[in-house]
Amino acid sequence: MFSHPDVEQLELQGYRVISGLLEIYRPLLSLSLSDFTELVEKERVKRFPIESRLFHKLSTRHRLAYVEAVSKLPSDSPEFPLWEYYYRCRLLQDYISGMTDLYAWDEYRRLMAVEQ
Repeated sequence: MFSHPDVEQLELQGYRVISGLLEIYRPLLSLSLSDFTELVEKERVKRFPIESRLFHKLSTRHRLAYVEAVSKLPSDSPEFPLWEYYYRCRLLQDYISGMTDLYAWDEYRRLMAVEQ
């Protein structure tokens, strides 16, 4: 582990960017299972304008991976909601972790309305 002040500063900045992005996308995790399912199927739901816009920002590849994973779950299982939520969390984690440092920083600044 590095303890040089410059390295520590970069690590703290990275932590803030990742935490900030996860917080920005949190509304997608706050939706009920039925509401999120509707969003996935329709891609835009008028009563969820922010969530719809956030969902559109996710890459198609990550959205399809989520749909594929959830489609393999037995929908009548009592554990279905738990596993669906797990894959929804993974959807966001995989999307954010796949960003380059520069893209994550730019995305964070755009969504936080900092320096356009």
